[in-house]
Amino acid sequence: MTPDTAELMAEKIRSIEPLNDLAKQEINLTGGEASQNPHIVEVYKIFRTLSDNVRLHTNLDINSEKSKRWERLVEITKLRGRIDITLYPTVWESRQKPLLEKVIQLQNGLIVNLIYESLEDLLKQINILVEFFIHQDKKKFTPVMELLNKFRDRLRTTMKTNPECRENDFLDGMGDLENYVSCPGGFVFAVNAIPSFHVNPKGIRDMTSLPFPQDIYKVECTAVRGVIEIMTILQTGEMTPCCDVGNLGCKPKFGNLLADSPEVILQKFGVSQKLMASGALKNLKNIENGKAGEWVEEGIPPFCV
Repeated sequence: MTPDTAELMAEKIRSIEPLNDLAKQEINLTGGEASQNPHIVEVYKIFRTLSDNVRLHTNLDINSEKSKRWERLVEITKLRGRIDITLYPTVWESRQKPLLEKVIQLQNGLIVNLIYESLEDLLKQINILVEFFIHQDKKKFTPVMELLNKFRDRLRTTMKTNPECRENDFLDGMGDLENYVSCPGGFVFAVNAIPSFHVNPKGIRDMTSLPFPQDIYKVECTAVRGVIEIMTILQTGEMTPCCDVGNLGCKPKFGNLLADSPEVILQKFGVSQKLMASGALKNLKNIENGKAGEWVEEGIPPFCV
């Protein structure tokens, strides 16, 4: 994305009330690896005019503090932007860990995504975070350690008592445990445990997740109920009210931010919402009738309800 494209998007967002309201809450620069964009700092500045809460998600798979990618991330934190990461165990020691130590000194918050294929995989990643924060400022990060230790203890209990558990059993085992915590000085830490899926060569995602193969993984889509809580905008301008656009392949579109007028976009909002609501009802019936996985004519993915 270039600054010119970002300017066009920002101008259009301001003129469309539902998008402007969403932007004020949060803008997340992600998709691909945003830090590779040589214009990302300027793009950040442009979207910062829409929202006080602009975040950039990165894999932090960067080989050196001298890297241009790292310099861009540092510049964004200096401009009060937030850097969040997905943990990748294969590059943790060599690349992510050294730079994450810098990140938590540069900003007052962090979200870490854990993509896991099994409960053993999730435990391994929690252990990585525990080992990391043990060696950080104990006075500052004690609440983080308490959260991670509770997460680890409850996960271990579930693995010991019900190793082949279903997703509801896993969630019951977590109980009332929150995924975020505030630290002295205002640092806010959050951890998101996200199950992974098999995606076939055609890009179609399985109906079940890898860690919980006995359960159909249903996506509760607020857009089918007339409420838009998130809007993913691709660099092409295409919009979809979902954060998992790549894997889901939802067909109903909510307009093109670059090509369509505000009036046309709002019209497409209404048309697509009706399509999605109709498709979601058919998906529920298919799941109830043993036809889970069949695509309906509305083009809404079969796991979205």
